Amino acid sequence: MNIEKLESWFLNHKRDLNFRGQTNPYFVWISEIMLQQTQAETVEPYFEKFIHKYPTIEDLATANLDELKKIVEGIGYYRRFKLMQEAAMIIMQDYQGQFPTTYEDLIKLPGIGKYTVGAIMSIAYNKPYSALDGNVIRVLSRYLGDFGDMRKDKEKKKLDQYNQQMIEKANPRIYTEAMIELGALICRPKQPKCEICPLNAHCYAYQNDQIDNLPFLSKLKKQKEIHYTVFILEDEKNYYLRKRQESLLEGMYEWPQFESESYLASLDQLSESGIEGDILSFLGQYKHIFSHQIWVMDAYLVKKIHGESTHYIKIKKEHLEKYPMAVAHRKIKIA
Repeated sequence: MNIEKLESWFLNHKRDLNFRGQTNPYFVWISEIMLQQTQAETVEPYFEKFIHKYPTIEDLATANLDELKKIVEGIGYYRRFKLMQEAAMIIMQDYQGQFPTTYEDLIKLPGIGKYTVGAIMSIAYNKPYSALDGNVIRVLSRYLGDFGDMRKDKEKKKLDQYNQQMIEKANPRIYTEAMIELGALICRPKQPKCEICPLNAHCYAYQNDQIDNLPFLSKLKKQKEIHYTVFILEDEKNYYLRKRQESLLEGMYEWPQFESESYLASLDQLSESGIEGDILSFLGQYKHIFSHQIWVMDAYLVKKIHGESTHYIKIKKEHLEKYPMAVAHRKIKIA
């Protein structure tokens, strides 16, 4: 691989992103956690708000978790931010608030895997540690002509070893960002811009017309579709919400929701929880797609008649926006 050409391309064509150019390991960490399963352009406004509200590890460690999740509402995969706070607490307790500087210490922290450690070590500390994400896997599988199934860890490990060899010959900080940027801008999943790629002279896929066949990814299992009835439960002044305990969207607030296609059966379940209500109107059907399941939601406006339930909390209607709610329910139009 022509590392010098790759790094030169990056320095001349990189995007001007607000989290780029950071060497503060805390900021690099935040950006890398946010970039998990999320596009760079989407991350920018969240990153800016986050570091404004939580500029130090101590600020993050002592944050109110509801407020923390509210500031990242809409970005998805919320469990990563709970783990981030847990890691910040450990840093405060075990490292006197100083961000760890070694691979061995970083990999022990909650929510930090091999890729994230590699990104922090190379970008923040300029140390040669491989950071293999989806973009880098795509670049290397095409460049090397590796037809292994990239859903399998053993196949990704081979690319990681090659990436490690390359970063040891490069400027680690520039190399890591250059490989990620190349995958994002040039070596895209569809319609890659091979003609202007700095690595095209020795790229197996480009030279052998195999771009559309690499990387090879075995088919995922079909997403499970779940049908829910969702109640926008209200009285004259209040709404009623539930705080999720399930791993999916843990800690986010939601409307009363029942796995059923029947609003009558769902009213019965609401009654069993201690609340009697009447349907006022149908608000429409909504669909939300997660990575492994699809929610199909029939939403109804429901007036609370009487009763109380420990399953739900009562909030003033004007305070609704203060509570972190997943996009799946936030998209339901209630007015």
